[in-house]
Parts: sequence; C-alpha cells; structure tokens
Amino acid sequence: MPALTVLDMAMFALESRKRPFGVGPLIVLKPKPAERRGFADRLVKRMLEHPVRSPFDYRLKLKPTALPTVESVAEVDPSAHVQRITLPGKATMEQLFDKVSELQAELLDRSRPLWALYVIDGLEDGRVALYGKVHHGIIDGRGLIHVLTRWLSVDPADRSVRAMWEGLSRPSASIVRGSVAKRLAGVWKGAGSLVANTTGMARLLAERGAATLGLADGLPLPFVRVPNVLEGALGERRSFACCVLPLAEMKAFGKAHQATVNDVFLATLDLALERYLREQGTLPKHPLVVDMPVALPGAASGNQIAVMQFPLGRPGAAPPQRLQAVRENTAKLKHETSRQSQDAVMLYTALAHGFPSLIERIGLGRRIKLANLVVSNPFGLSQPSYLMGAEVEWVLPMSLVAPGQTLNITAVTLADRFQIGFLALPDAVPDVHKLADYTVQAFAQLRQAMAPEAQAPAARPAARAAARKATKPAKPAKRPTQVMQATR
Repeated sequence: MPALTVLDMAMFALESRKRPFGVGPLIVLKPKPAERRGFADRLVKRMLEHPVRSPFDYRLKLKPTALPTVESVAEVDPSAHVQRITLPGKATMEQLFDKVSELQAELLDRSRPLWALYVIDGLEDGRVALYGKVHHGIIDGRGLIHVLTRWLSVDPADRSVRAMWEGLSRPSASIVRGSVAKRLAGVWKGAGSLVANTTGMARLLAERGAATLGLADGLPLPFVRVPNVLEGALGERRSFACCVLPLAEMKAFGKAHQATVNDVFLATLDLALERYLREQGTLPKHPLVVDMPVALPGAASGNQIAVMQFPLGRPGAAPPQRLQAVRENTAKLKHETSRQSQDAVMLYTALAHGFPSLIERIGLGRRIKLANLVVSNPFGLSQPSYLMGAEVEWVLPMSLVAPGQTLNITAVTLADRFQIGFLALPDAVPDVHKLADYTVQAFAQLRQAMAPEAQAPAARPAARAAARKATKPAKPAKRPTQVMQATR
C-alpha cells in the first residue's frame, strides 16, 4: 500500500473549499481541418480503451488510529472520471479559460481515485481542449511532466492514442514516498529519524535567523520582511491569464550573463510585478518574497520537493541589479537545501505552509504571509507534440493558490515556447492579464537594459532613466496576441 510523505499529507490537510489542491495541464489541440468533426468524441473513445495505472488508481484512506495514506483501487473505470463539455458557439480562448477556472475551483471527490479529465470542444477553429486535474497530494509538477511525455507524441504522423491515466514513465516509488510516514508512525523505528529531521529543520531556521540579524550571509527567516501587497479577500473564484516568452532567446540571454533560464524568468517577473504594483499604488519598500518549489536530488516522483522562500530584487533597482539579486539568492537557496536532508526540508515545507493555513481557517485577522507569490518552473516538453495527429498548440499549467497567498505563476515549456500561467484571487490581483502583458514587456526591457551598448559607461545614465520610466504608471497597453485571460 503506498504511504504518504509528510508533504503529501500536508497537501490533504491544507485543502479546503476555498483552497482546492487540484493541479494539472490544460492542453489545447488543433486537429487538421478534415479531422475536426467528431474529433473530441473519437479521442475520448480511444483513450477509454487504456487501463488506469499508478498514481491514478490512488484513493485516500483515513483511519482514526493511524496516519492517512492512499490505497490502490483494483479496478478503476476511467469513464467515471472523464467529462465531455461543449462550449456554446465558437468559444474563444478567454471563454475556455473562464470555464477551466470554474472547474479548477471544484474539489476532487476523496472517496474515489483522485483525478478528473475534462474534454472540451466548441472552440473556435475546431480546437479541442483537455484539462486534467490531479490531487497535488499524489503528484508534483515533475511527475505531471512525466505523465505528459507518456501521453503525447513527438511524431505528427503518429495516430496512436494514449491516456493521461496510464501513469508515470517509471514506477511511482511508493517505497521512497512511504519512508517518512512509516518512520513517523513507528515508535522506536521512527524516533531517531524524527529527531534527526527536527534537528535538521532547526539548523536551517537557525542559519536563516543569523542571516536575518545580519550575522551571516544567507536567506532571511520565513514570515519576516514580506511586504503587505497583493492583498484581497479569499473566495472560490479564480482568474487566469497566460503569456509566452521565446525560450531560445531566454537561454541565449542567460548564457551571456551567467544566469539560468529560471534566473531570467524570476528577474523578468520582478520587473513586471514592480510595474504592476506601482500602477496599483502599492509598491512596497522591501523586495517581494517568492515561494518556489525546489526538486530534491534523487527523488523519483510524487511530492519529493521543498518549497522555499527567498527575496527578489530591491524596489527601484535597475534590471541588471535585479538579475544579480536573483542569481545570488537562488544560489543561496540551492546551497541551503543541499546541506539538509530531504526529509528535513520537506518537514520544514509542511510546517511553514501549515501555519498560514491554520491562521486563515480560524479567522485571526490579517492573512499571515509566508511569501507574496508562488513561482514554479517544472520545465516541460522539449519538442513539438501531438495527440491522435492533432498539434498541441498550448500546454498551460493550472496550479493552485497556496494558503496565505493570492498569486501563483507557473511556467511550462513547449518546444521553443516558454509558456507562463498566472492564477490569482481576482480581488487581490485585479486585471491579472496586465501582469501577463507586463511580463512580455519586462523581458524586452531586461534584454535592452543589459545589451552591451547599454552597459557602456556613456550609456548607463540613459539606461537607468529608461528603467525608471518603464516602471512609472502607464496607460494599459493593448494586450499582445500571446496574452490571454479569464476570470471566474
């Protein structure tokens, strides 16, 4: 029987009606004109021929005298988890996002295997959308990418069909995933491990405490110096927007400046968020704090991650200084997690995220902030992809808004496209499409500010003036074609 790690259990414990923990891809297919009629129904019929495998056969099991776990259901009927939806008229992408935002807010039935697939047609130009939703307690972003690589084909001539629920490309590593829970459940077997994990977590907090006091070079303590921005009422509604950045240009820019693609992504978001907050009249005095999942080395699948916090650039800083701040802080984060055991950082992750959830549930005044937003980048698909011969136009991440937070930004690559999804509480992040717009423009601003001619001594004052001008309030720009949004 597969067991749950501490972090897996936290995913179930922190879930509420206003904080659903369903995650998964939104795939938009473009069938060939001659194949559009009836494409969605043919696809469903052929997918239903495939069996359900781990972790899509997992159902939550609760016992009064034991820790929660999951059990494998022997026979799962996939048709009970697949819904067909036809949108009225020739629906736009914005209308699709509107419907998917509504579906994302629904809780998965814990009495059944923890997933659903929605097959949606009625879209303009004969497009068909697939929205897969899986409980985050049984899979993480990296696991979903493995699912995608099995589900989709890289051959446009491949007419074979696979299904999302066929599972991961390798076994679900239940032995690895179960180790923490088993140690916690055992009295004498678990005592030494629990002490070691608690000691490791305390050491991590002590190091962060020293850095907060200026006594060491490191990252600050959680909940400290988190600006009170992106505030709004918690509700069941969500808003979603997306944009695309050119992956090849991000890689080339990063290589030229000794930065990873993730560093470039974070610096770009930092610039976009500053412009957005300045326009909203809520620009903070301190750097925004990001909550970012970090894959743990050697983990096979499941929630083998740490979700750690670090600050972005100083408000008002020029683009080069922002990228430098991101590079330094992500390097500190990697060093910090490499020095702790996997179980210790997962325990830290579960407890740090549990505190805002507890405060939120009992309604003790202002929301306690662990971070201002979640930023995730689980990579994605390196080649153009297809399903039953239809081109995959989009693979967009539909993630979750974590307790105590109001904004999740997740990127997934598709060939040469760096696709970014923005999921928000609409009361806290109004007009989320503007943030997507500004992200596209911020990457251009970052590249321009760090071009060789901009870094020449004579050009530096002009570059700083351009950076200041770019962060001033501006009239809303017309949305680029690659930016789309919806609110429910």
